[in-house]
Amino acid sequence: MSIDTVVVSKDKLDMLMPLIVEQQYDCGKEVDLATTRTFFEGIVDNEASFQIMAAEDDVAVGFVMVDPIPNLQFADKVAYVHDVFVTESLRGVRGIGAILMVAGFAEAMRRGYEFAEGETDPDNRPARKLYERMAKKLGIGCKEVASVRYLVDLRPGIERARREPEYLDLLATPQLLSRQSARPGADS
Repeated sequence: MSIDTVVVSKDKLDMLMPLIVEQQYDCGKEVDLATTRTFFEGIVDNEASFQIMAAEDDVAVGFVMVDPIPNLQFADKVAYVHDVFVTESLRGVRGIGAILMVAGFAEAMRRGYEFAEGETDPDNRPARKLYERMAKKLGIGCKEVASVRYLVDLRPGIERARREPEYLDLLATPQLLSRQSARPGADS
């Protein structure tokens, strides 16, 4: 049995959806299948973003997502490789994560991306080694850069905006974050 990879298109969504549901459950998220499917219908068949699915015997066993991110350092878009996911029963067994990453990097190169970015926790040595191995296999460069990524949970703000319609307009005013307005006795 072999693992095949394919760029996900709308006609492959039925095959991918059970794996997406598994990934969301693994992340502790309650799954709304209709919303999730609508989301993926909106992002597949996109020229800039793409998803690669690994399949065995017409069953999805893994996927990776790749999206463009603007990068001022390179003055170009960078392919952001993220959400590498392999079904639990096959994790660490057959190199499916590596297969997905190589397929993601290869497709990014096909689409003209000159740089790709991925991330992992600093203490995740297996993932860090995986990036280095994949770069070597592809004959491309890979360097570790120090950075911190933040995931900002906007949901409390959304809830507040539902209760207070003027809240978002207030947030958008420059005075809100101005150092001048933060000083005691500063004019409001």
